[in-house]
Amino acid sequence: MPISGKPLTAAWRPKNMWIGSSRAADSFYVFSNPLAHSFSISKKRRKTANATPDFPHKDGLEKASPFKKAGHFFVWFVAERPILDEISPTIITPELKRIPNHQNVIFAYHMAVDCLHGANLYKDGKAVVLKNKIKVSKHFFCDFVDAYSAATPQADFKPICLLFEQLAYKVNGDAPYAEII
Repeated sequence: MPISGKPLTAAWRPKNMWIGSSRAADSFYVFSNPLAHSFSISKKRRKTANATPDFPHKDGLEKASPFKKAGHFFVWFVAERPILDEISPTIITPELKRIPNHQNVIFAYHMAVDCLHGANLYKDGKAVVLKNKIKVSKHFFCDFVDAYSAATPQADFKPICLLFEQLAYKVNGDAPYAEII
């Protein structure tokens, strides 16, 4: 998703950022981002990510869907606010700049969406690849950043998982379950 007309590439995102850890952001290296040289990173210690036994999945992180993994990463990253400096107004729109904590929502969104692109889902014993990347309008993106700027794991984990799932299904026609309700 371009921010103010300048695309962020997937080249800076770490591969498999949540594999082998229930604390997704612990394995995230923000300095791999070409924009990160100008950001201060907080040293704040993370609380345990397993706030409830089924968070993100009752059988553990490895059994969780890619949407739960992406949602888990997203809410913890936004809640922990590791990027302290705001993004430059030369990179984002004035509307985004006015939103508190926009920098963490923007980075978490792009990392989660990049990781969902190419992820495998298992339906009826078969792997389904999310071949198409999630794309949203600038209007949606601004509202999204505003809505999740104060995200907390307990309140926002399940809604963001559902949102990522529906956004991915929208662009990957072979991925969704049959609509019956």
